[in-house]
Amino acid sequence: MPEGNSGRLAAKANKLYWGTSRPAGHLAEELGISRSKFYALIEPLQLDAECEACGAPLTFGSRSDREAGRGRCPECGSVAQVPAEAAATRPAKAKPARADPDTLAAIRSRLTLPGTRVLWLTAIAGVALGLLATAWWRRR
Repeated sequence: MPEGNSGRLAAKANKLYWGTSRPAGHLAEELGISRSKFYALIEPLQLDAECEACGAPLTFGSRSDREAGRGRCPECGSVAQVPAEAAATRPAKAKPARADPDTLAAIRSRLTLPGTRVLWLTAIAGVALGLLATAWWRRR
């Protein structure tokens, strides 16, 4: 599907989801897509309230969160009770978050763990042994 059509579909799905109380299955059917694809298109609703722990904007991840006034922080995962007037109508992707240099260093260190190399070497050795065993078995 071309990028423009995908963007329009996502915008329409979000408008229908956040603007109505109709079941998501019916909305997906109306758009001609599966329910799982429909949910994949839904973006959290950003609030005007900030997380007490880290200061990031809180979001409603679902309509049931919005009805319960349960705001969630996408950064640290904390949950806070949010008054109804704090809800905004913009998607959470409106403002990209900047990564903390310490966080980037932690992610890099996780990606380069020595265990990762050992895992790959073990997998390659397993494939090589499998090929050798197959060749030996065919010669028999």
